Amino acid sequence: MSVSIYYTATRKQKLTSSEQALITQLIENYSVDKEIEEYLNTGQGYNWTSFYVYDSKSPTDPDVIFEGSTQLPSNSAEAMFDGVTYWASLLSNIRNVVKGADWHVHVDDHDLTCDEKALEYDITK
Repeated sequence: MSVSIYYTATRKQKLTSSEQALITQLIENYSVDKEIEEYLNTGQGYNWTSFYVYDSKSPTDPDVIFEGSTQLPSNSAEAMFDGVTYWASLLSNIRNVVKGADWHVHVDDHDLTCDEKALEYDITK
């Protein structure tokens, strides 16, 4: 059984080119490609999947400016928790780049809450 984290940001104004560039850089900084390769080659580590953003040319709603989902690692007791923590950190950084958007981030049917003071998702709530 796979579990995923889902994310959607809506706003009337589309992403600016500078916002898009910053998002792209953040996603590159959080890449798990090396971990995926190691797991596939050695069986060591988590069974990560890459962070996935849906095609922005075909949003699920006209006001959607950023959306996607990523399957969480699931091959050990702590893998899923570590996966949620890791991707929530990336999404917190993206959220801080995309000002004025309404966000919905959830793991299956559990919504993640953003701590507006700390400017990050609190996965314990």
